[in-house]
Amino acid sequence: MSRSARKIALALVCGLTLAGCAGQVDLSKKVTNRTTVKTAGSFTPEMLRTIDPCELLTDDLVASIGTKTSGSKDRSNYNECQTRFKDKANKADITLNVKLGNALLGVPKQGGKQIGGLSVFESPTDTGCTENAVTSRDPDRGVTALAFWEGGKPCDASGKLIESVIKRLAENPPKYDVPAGSLVSRDPCADLDDAAAQAALGTTPKKSPYGIRVCTFEGKDNQVNVRYTGFTFDPFDTQSASKPAKVDLTDKVKGAAQFRDNISPNRCQIEWVHRKLAGNRTENVNVSYERTPAQAGEDPCAKLLPAAQAVATKVNSS
Repeated sequence: MSRSARKIALALVCGLTLAGCAGQVDLSKKVTNRTTVKTAGSFTPEMLRTIDPCELLTDDLVASIGTKTSGSKDRSNYNECQTRFKDKANKADITLNVKLGNALLGVPKQGGKQIGGLSVFESPTDTGCTENAVTSRDPDRGVTALAFWEGGKPCDASGKLIESVIKRLAENPPKYDVPAGSLVSRDPCADLDDAAAQAALGTTPKKSPYGIRVCTFEGKDNQVNVRYTGFTFDPFDTQSASKPAKVDLTDKVKGAAQFRDNISPNRCQIEWVHRKLAGNRTENVNVSYERTPAQAGEDPCAKLLPAAQAVATKVNSS
């Protein structure tokens, strides 16, 4: 795994917050510098950003595996959802989780089973099972189905889930009702221009998506990351331990939270609420800068500020 991929993975684990869940097209093999897997349906990053993952966890799917209980679903960001229910005997708990467009780390380049034209790789554990369906290569991204079922057959459950998800995405994908100004369908790699990234990094940036809602702009020994999250909280609440300061980015984005990373103190982040959602949830933009190793005398927050201003200007102008 590259240096940037490791750091983004750590940032996502630390930064994302779980919250409550309130035809046919052949793909080209090449999309700019990315390879898209040829499938029976459209599984492009642009398409996957628009899909509501909670609508993929259907009652019929649950009934084919176990017994529906409360029917509640838990959403983590815009592209992940899970549900919990009982087995057929109404005893053991079963959890199903689906992730759309996530980065796939370490998946084989060949092999796997074929479902709907996609290569699917299964990874079992004692109580769980993961199915990774590859939708694009270089970088590797896809659809992930997970099942946890202690004492049961989690791979049977995850297998049914991935088959159901791929079929639904290819034939009748459930899409978000996207309001004007939402981050749902935005590509973070398109919202920081090369000039602003180069000014922060001091060199021509190498641009790489991580999943479908994070982009890294990498220099020689430094990087800027742009990340979009949904169904999260105000950063002044989630990052209170870091004692964020308020900074103004544009005439429309004032009082953004600027803070140093507790894990990596030479990393500075600026995060702001782009749009308020129901139930005190928010849709946030996060831009960060880090150099490794740290450079004596460099202020990472000063390096970051113009890049964050550029992103704020772009997302509020289109």
